[in-house]
Amino acid sequence: MIIKIAWRNIWRNKKRTLISTLSISGALFLIIVMRSMQFGFYDNLIKTVVESYSGYVQIHANGYWEKQSLDNSMEVDDKLINTITSIPGVENVVQRVQTFSLVSKDEKSKGAIINGIDINQEQLITDWNKRIVKGSLYLSHNDEVLIAEGLARYFNAELGDTLILFGQGYQGMMAAGKYKITGIVDLKNPQLNNLAIFMDIKSLNDYISSENIVTHLVIDKAEYYEEKKIAKEIDNVLSNDYEVMTWKQILPEIDQTITADSVGGLIMAFILYIVVCFGMFGTVLMMTEERKYEFGVLVSIGMSKIKLFLIIFLETIMLSSIGVAIAIILSRPIAYYFNKNPINLAELGEGMDEAMAEFGFDPIIPFSISWDIPLSHALIIFFVSVFISIYPAIKISMLNPVNAMRK
Repeated sequence: MIIKIAWRNIWRNKKRTLISTLSISGALFLIIVMRSMQFGFYDNLIKTVVESYSGYVQIHANGYWEKQSLDNSMEVDDKLINTITSIPGVENVVQRVQTFSLVSKDEKSKGAIINGIDINQEQLITDWNKRIVKGSLYLSHNDEVLIAEGLARYFNAELGDTLILFGQGYQGMMAAGKYKITGIVDLKNPQLNNLAIFMDIKSLNDYISSENIVTHLVIDKAEYYEEKKIAKEIDNVLSNDYEVMTWKQILPEIDQTITADSVGGLIMAFILYIVVCFGMFGTVLMMTEERKYEFGVLVSIGMSKIKLFLIIFLETIMLSSIGVAIAIILSRPIAYYFNKNPINLAELGEGMDEAMAEFGFDPIIPFSISWDIPLSHALIIFFVSVFISIYPAIKISMLNPVNAMRK
């Protein structure tokens, strides 16, 4: 009965109800769309850089990150791998060897990152079949390499061309060799596309004159697990000979970019919430002041003040719920559309895609379709409604029926 009375009361003044609900839905719609765009950009950024290359957690020999040299590499055995994989949340462990070399073709030379990988292991983390642009993904001989698309463009290289690699091997040994390009890959990361070459991990060990060293152990986490918790548990079971780092420590500039951008979004959301608060409070204030005579009559004929407050509280919740429902209904199709058809920054103006590429970001912005965004903001609106209900509660508790009916 109380719910029915509250529902009828909010439609006694249809114009005011529509204005209030539209102000709530308009502000919340902007908040949801803005945060969907932001979180979609963050998710794409993490997927592009973290999931496709660095991994969520990395393990190195202690001191490797300070001085990234082959001499600071480590030896890995089955016991170490089994210890790591036994930790909850660890889905896959991939071994890599990474070094830097001068790469030459014809009259051009450039420094590049040489990555020794086991392509079958790498497939457990990244879908390399979607990264291959030309040629074959699998390296069948020791003298074969995969080259990133940007680097291939720099050398004007095609399948079957030969690259000359020259660098420093393990413990001061000289590293040199000729390698045939058998595949060109797109890493979806502009910076990596301009630097990366991949060869079989055994071929790279031969190139650097070492048999069983590894520079990186890359950890792929299971869904819904936190990388920080996984890294802490790995650190607890390993000795001090190893260092365990999350992607936020490995790529602090990306974490700082996300944090700074998110703060800007929160400031905008806070401003819009102020609009919502004043709109809702104005409506509740008018509803309370206009109906003092009605409240006096109801209390006089025996209605308890608690029930009267409950009616006003339900009216406030219903008003906000209508606004929230409208905002979610309008924003979801937009989020779904731009999730499937991301905004291409190259189409918004010249130089936008180049500017993003300089930071190593893929120049597209897909929207996030996570339900956490609308539901979390709907919950905030609910708490705002509860907070605003304090005003009518105070007025009703102080209500004198006789004075209210006289006025």
